[in-house]
Amino acid sequence: MLARMTSRIVAFTLLAGLTAAPALAQRDTSGQAMKADKMMSKMGGRIPLMTKPTAQAAGLQGATGFANVDVKKGTVDFTVMLAEGSKLPAGAVLEGWLSTAGRKGGPGKSTASEADQKYGPAFGMKDLAVISRDLPYALSTGVLKRQGDGRTYEGRFKIDNELTPYSAVAVTIESDGNKGRYDPRPGTPLMDGMIGGGMMKEDGSTMKDDKMESDGR
Repeated sequence: MLARMTSRIVAFTLLAGLTAAPALAQRDTSGQAMKADKMMSKMGGRIPLMTKPTAQAAGLQGATGFANVDVKKGTVDFTVMLAEGSKLPAGAVLEGWLSTAGRKGGPGKSTASEADQKYGPAFGMKDLAVISRDLPYALSTGVLKRQGDGRTYEGRFKIDNELTPYSAVAVTIESDGNKGRYDPRPGTPLMDGMIGGGMMKEDGSTMKDDKMESDGR
């Protein structure tokens, strides 16, 4: 029973292929975590999305896109444009995600903590709680909707929390179409981008945030 539950939480929290070569999450030292959180809460801008090698298997390697993120307001707007002549595989949909590193790897800094488990371990099981803190976590922002031109897909998301824990945004190809009893875990990565260093200002220039640690992308 424990083995089955362990495999499920691993699949739920791990956004496979989010980075080409995920680095170990940076450890917080000398109050750097608090400084990073303050800077993240002020951020908002456009993040360019880069296609992943796995996009080629679906014929979508020519796709481009970006995400408009407002960390303070808790909003993410995705826009993905498929290359001319390409289309989603039959039955597939695109889904947006927010992701944060675990203690043993993933994009950016780990925000894993026991501070929210004062009254008991996550999932009611100490072993699973430890595993969940070690791995990345992915939060779905919903399915992207096809627009009038047939090649553009957009998605809007808002949550009543600031997005300070999250290090990356991503779009996946869900080959099950998210129909019926679909798997809510992330599917095949299509594209992703880092929150912070990859953001663009309103004038089109890229944010330079040397004080925030990243996974080296």
